[in-house]
Amino acid sequence: MAHSAPTIRIIAASFIAVVMMAGSYVLSGPVPFFGNILVANAENSQELLREYASKDTDQDGLLDWQEALYGTDPNEAESFKKGVLDGDAVAQGLIQPKVEVAPAPEETDIDSIPGTAAAPNSLTDRFAQALFKQYMTNRGSTPPTTDEIVSFVEAGVQNLSETSAAPDTYSAKDVKRSGETGASAARAYAIAAEQAFAENTVPSDQNELVYFGRAIKGDNESLKKLKDVAKAYENIANALIKIPVPDEIAQSHLAIVNALIHMGEMSEDMSTMNEDPIRALMGIALYETYGARVVASFAGLSGVFEALQVTPLEGVEGYYIIKTARDAAAANK
Repeated sequence: MAHSAPTIRIIAASFIAVVMMAGSYVLSGPVPFFGNILVANAENSQELLREYASKDTDQDGLLDWQEALYGTDPNEAESFKKGVLDGDAVAQGLIQPKVEVAPAPEETDIDSIPGTAAAPNSLTDRFAQALFKQYMTNRGSTPPTTDEIVSFVEAGVQNLSETSAAPDTYSAKDVKRSGETGASAARAYAIAAEQAFAENTVPSDQNELVYFGRAIKGDNESLKKLKDVAKAYENIANALIKIPVPDEIAQSHLAIVNALIHMGEMSEDMSTMNEDPIRALMGIALYETYGARVVASFAGLSGVFEALQVTPLEGVEGYYIIKTARDAAAANK
């Protein structure tokens, strides 16, 4: 199967994720991670975004994420009134959206992302206002087609992802410098980093995109897996930031830590698919961006290892960190 360049980057990011999540593998020996991911990752994030944006579980003519805006049940076609499909009820004006259309969008507080209900000025509320202003207010009684709504979702989520991205958690002042330099210090760093991964992993046999794809098809266990993976990303990053770092590695180290924090945020966002559809859409829209950052940050680390002539020695501690960096560099070309 041929893969596009963005998909290859996702595969590489997923490869790294599997290394991080499978701590027992790191400690017990080589596992064909890359081959497993190539088989599993048939969908990229954009395809999943479109699939999720157009999902209508109960086939009532009202997309799942829209049901959250109207307060209807995405699993019950006639949740508003027996004998009337929810989509028809909306088309007939029997159900009003659970938001008020403001004259203009206000600034969004990223911390106000809601759970089961859209809080005023939250991401979901802002997104809903934009939808209803564009398609309900300006078009009168002419309802938009499903394709038009899905296209709006894709464009709207992209816009929100560009304006509402979270800042990096750590800065250069948070990096703990070891004061050591050279190949020995770099290899010691690889050993410590590998241990941080191994001590903070969770059982996970797939990457986040596969879990999200399964969740779209109704597998709620995959949503639980996403939450576990999100927590693991956070724990790994917080463990890494405590490691003494040689000066040559400090910049790449900081980039890796912040990229992992963001991957955890995106995984957590995707896990809220049932409670907050817009937040989940944001997560999947940004996943590829931060996946690419993980790959790029490990590729930067590979450059340092290469300059110091630190090579992966199978069976030796630190092997998987050095090898992952080298594989990331190859995928990032």
